[in-house]
Amino acid sequence: MSAVAGTVAARPRLRVRLPRVPGALWWGAGIVGFFLLVALLAPVIAPYDPIQQDTANALLPPGPGHWLGTDNFGRDVLSRLIWGTRFDLMMGVFGVLIPFILGTAVGCISGYFGGWVDIVVMRIVDIVIAFPFLVLMLAIIAILGPGLGSFFIAMALVGWVSYARLVRAQVLVLKASDFVTAARSLGYSHLRIMARHILPNAMVSSIVFSMSDVVLTMLLGASISYLGLGVQPPTAEWGIMVAESQNFIIRAWWIAAFPGMALAVIALGFSLLGDGLGEWLGQNGSR
Repeated sequence: MSAVAGTVAARPRLRVRLPRVPGALWWGAGIVGFFLLVALLAPVIAPYDPIQQDTANALLPPGPGHWLGTDNFGRDVLSRLIWGTRFDLMMGVFGVLIPFILGTAVGCISGYFGGWVDIVVMRIVDIVIAFPFLVLMLAIIAILGPGLGSFFIAMALVGWVSYARLVRAQVLVLKASDFVTAARSLGYSHLRIMARHILPNAMVSSIVFSMSDVVLTMLLGASISYLGLGVQPPTAEWGIMVAESQNFIIRAWWIAAFPGMALAVIALGFSLLGDGLGEWLGQNGSR
């Protein structure tokens, strides 16, 4: 009996080693998740209507009743900040998602087929890059007219080039690999090879880059709203809140300070998420 027990005890235990999740990924996911939750629950947690004016209580400092104060129209800053989270996240996420999909498809096709297809695509990319990004964005929005839809169209027309170049560079390396050669020898179609064998490996760098791009897109969206070309008043949006506070920046600092702080915190969240995601994907890829 003791011999059997000793044999059982001597058997090596099977240990499952899970990949370590970087702390930056947890922190980034927590910050971004918090803002997503605020955006989803805005109708429930906002204490006031974000566009309802109350001029009798204009420019009240932070305190009971209005925890972040009121603006020059008497609107509650906290409520506008909460509702503004929806629009700023929408601009950041969808402003990147459309160029990401378009650029990934174009870059994959260009890198995989090469030849005249690659030459034509790269010349189009060179033409778009030749113009300053912000100037081209403003020109497109000015032609289409102010609004959130114009912002998304402008981002789709201009922002795809970065993703196309990233994916193309990865595809040029991957299409010469052994597993792609094996897939071709088995008679798989070009679409199947690109979708199932090349893209899953080529998109890692683009996914990491997209997290940082969300930050820049949110700042760009807030800047365009500040200039009056993005989301239009009286909609609650952080860039609009900063624009409306510029004449009261000394007397009522809270109108601009809290939207600016919210932009800084959510930018930090996406930056940490991108860094942590890149480290985590790199660990998994090296195993």
